[in-house]
Amino acid sequence: MKFMHYFAALLLVALATGGVAQEEGQAEVPLGVWQTEPDTLGVVLLVRTRSCGGALCARVQRAKNRAGYDAPSNAVGQKAFWAMKPQPDGSFFGEYRDPRGRRYLQSRVEVVGRKLRLRACDKESCTETIWKRVR
Repeated sequence: MKFMHYFAALLLVALATGGVAQEEGQAEVPLGVWQTEPDTLGVVLLVRTRSCGGALCARVQRAKNRAGYDAPSNAVGQKAFWAMKPQPDGSFFGEYRDPRGRRYLQSRVEVVGRKLRLRACDKESCTETIWKRVR
């Protein structure tokens, strides 16, 4: 019987701690592989997201052509975004490197269902793209 009381107390502490973490804006890092929107040539990138010290990081794993075959790309192996800090609204904010590697943009990432919405802004304008979860 003492074991059940101990277990119940431990469970309550775990639940209370989880609730505090959520209140402090600790968004869950969206782990997985995401497919970008196609570029003008129809090439899509597969990007793997991971946790990096409580922040969100991502690296390009593959490039696929319109037919679905691997395509050569300098973006493969490159960081897409890194150290994106969790925000109170559940999104992540930080730097994003455009697939061509020419610009580093201030960005916000938000996951809704199986879609990742990426809003990237430079000094002049903002663009928004939707990535689909592959895995």
